[in-house]
Amino acid sequence: MASDMEVRLKQRCIIELLHAEKIASNEIHRRFLSVYGYQIVDASTVKRWVARFSRGDSDVKDKSRSGRPFTAVTPRNEKRLNQLIRANRWFTTTVLATELNIGFSALGTMVATLYYRKVCAGLVPRMLTREHRMQVCQDILNQYDAEGDSFLDRIIAGDETWCHL
Repeated sequence: MASDMEVRLKQRCIIELLHAEKIASNEIHRRFLSVYGYQIVDASTVKRWVARFSRGDSDVKDKSRSGRPFTAVTPRNEKRLNQLIRANRWFTTTVLATELNIGFSALGTMVATLYYRKVCAGLVPRMLTREHRMQVCQDILNQYDAEGDSFLDRIIAGDETWCHL
């Protein structure tokens, strides 16, 4: 499946081609609708790109913009995030974002990329490997040994993928 950026780039190339054939922007948008349905750029966006191509600018890529670059989602940060979560799965997103010096949006992207999800206050892997399952089982047994039957009263739900404690 193509990413949004790849789809937009393809649509801009088509707009450039149809503009070169002297087709009006509203007709280009109508053709997009008939071929792709409603999964296309807006008519005003088509007009903006046609105007850009009319000025002689044939670059279909976005111009660089001022502002903070999107560099927070890196393999280094993902590795560090994974280490932090494994060390203490009770970290809050605020603590994780502060620790990594990144924004919440980038943190959310990396958490999803690493296949973690927020459950109550703890981050747990979406799909537990055999090692994860063994560790979770050992943690539960250790907690039961320490607290006895009162520990069992706090279990809300459980299945083969995760436990909510």
